[in-house]
This record gives sequence, C-alpha cells and structure tokens, in this order.
Amino acid sequence: MLRWAIRAVAANSYRKKAISESGRASSKANDAKRKFNYAKREKDVSKKLDYISDGLDNLADAINHSSNAIEPLAEVSFVASLLVESIQNNLDKQTEDIVKKLK
Repeated sequence: MLRWAIRAVAANSYRKKAISESGRASSKANDAKRKFNYAKREKDVSKKLDYISDGLDNLADAINHSSNAIEPLAEVSFVASLLVESIQNNLDKQTEDIVKKLK
C-alpha cells in the first residue's frame, strides 16, 4: 500500500509539472498571436518588424514549454503503469483469497 501511495504522489507531481508547462506554452502562443495581430495593423515598418520579432520569440518560448511538458507526461505514464500493475497484483491476491475461502 505504501508503494502505491508513493507512486500516486509521484504521478500527481509529474501531472502538475505537465499542466504548468502546458499552461505556459498556451500563454506564450497567445502572446505571439497578439503580437502578430499588432503587426498586421501597424503602418510603421520598423514597429511591424519589432512586433513580428516579438511574436516569433514568444512562439519559440511556446515550443520550448511544450517540449518541457513531454518529460512529465512520460513520467506520469510510467508511474501509472506501475500503479496499474500494483493494483492488478492486489486484485489477483484478493481473488485468490476469495477462491480459497469459497473452497
């Protein structure tokens, strides 16, 4: 039971990291979209290029945060598989005990 609890806590920690990075990626992507919209409306070519440059910088950050979310997701998947295995082993033991009691 203790192993199960430790794995569940670990999975939750990785889940929070993945959600955090995903949120940051979304925020940066929205910032990039906003900068590109500013660039569309801007008449001054110099300012237009600045907005496009800022937008590209935000897109790069969004990609970086998206990439950073992959590792915690992989960890969640791995820990979840361990949890399933642990639960399955416990279910097998309980089923075995029930069968013995019925005999």
